[in-house]
Amino acid sequence: MRWQFILGPVCLLVACNTPAQKPATGAYHHPLPPVGKLIAAGEMTSARGGQATAFLPDFKVLSTGGKGDHGQVLASTEVYDPTHATFSAGPKMLVPREGHIAVVLGDTKILVAGGATAGGAALASCEDYDIEVEKFTQRGNMHARRYHAAALVLRDGRVLITGGADGSTPLASAEVYSVLTGKWTPVGKMSAARVDHTAIMLNDGRVLIVGGTGRGHVALASAEIFDPKTNKFTPAGDLHGARSEHAALLLANGKVLVAGGSFAGGALNSAELYDPQSNTFAETGNLVEARTRMAGAALRLDGRVVIVGGAASAEIYDPVTGLFRSVDGSFDTARFNPAMVQLMDGSLRIFGGYDSRGVSTAKSWIYRP
Repeated sequence: MRWQFILGPVCLLVACNTPAQKPATGAYHHPLPPVGKLIAAGEMTSARGGQATAFLPDFKVLSTGGKGDHGQVLASTEVYDPTHATFSAGPKMLVPREGHIAVVLGDTKILVAGGATAGGAALASCEDYDIEVEKFTQRGNMHARRYHAAALVLRDGRVLITGGADGSTPLASAEVYSVLTGKWTPVGKMSAARVDHTAIMLNDGRVLIVGGTGRGHVALASAEIFDPKTNKFTPAGDLHGARSEHAALLLANGKVLVAGGSFAGGALNSAELYDPQSNTFAETGNLVEARTRMAGAALRLDGRVVIVGGAASAEIYDPVTGLFRSVDGSFDTARFNPAMVQLMDGSLRIFGGYDSRGVSTAKSWIYRP
């Protein structure tokens, strides 16, 4: 199976927007038995929330930065070894950062970009981690400071980064990073400034940009498509409900599941499906529990989706029935913005995150099917 890493954005409060949508006020429970199990596991070397996580070629996991349990922004990193289920300290980044992005470049490097450093200052700086020498090296700055942006690696090897916030101002700009030159180049602007949105690659290589928070702290219902061939954005159909800080994932059938998020300051239990053939969104079953500021979602080999974070629980979506089901077990408390990785045996490892008071943890958990 293909390895993947999933990062969770950090929250911004959002206000009302049209089309109207009401935050969920409580959990809705389907009368179905739980599937899979969430269990506590060993602790990281440091408490972290808002970290960025990526796979190393030997299938170990590198966690970078984030905020510590006293609110300090971290430059430290650590490595999780799934074979021995152990954590160990890694090399320090050049700059402390949280709310940043981390993407794998080929087999030898991991690019770390943006985020915020001590004092909450948004960053344009970038560095890459050389896996062979285990060292971070400074790379060219982005053209804009970006915090809580969305990024992914395109099929042509470039890294696309979209939106984010420059301080308190959401951005409509986007840029691409060339591995060959180590430099960033601006591309066409999105139709809306957005932060805490999602970017998902479709089967044809285009990228779906969904929701987020716009100017005026307004949650967005709009979506758009980035075409790597033209470097331009074009409109996609609108969501049925505005949302930010949600989870999104490409399903085996080529559709995109968009679940949960925040609206008007409250967590949502609604979910939608994007169909690239019709360029429209359709409603699907509700989450078992309203959730936002999630770790994200992971696709299982059987085509079902595991949703983790934004609450004390986890749940599974079945594209065949369009229903969500609870997972047995829970976190110690509601966990927001943990990191999550999917391992080769189909299990998930969930790292850190914040509690409802914004205090990060060193705890980790395992989801087993």
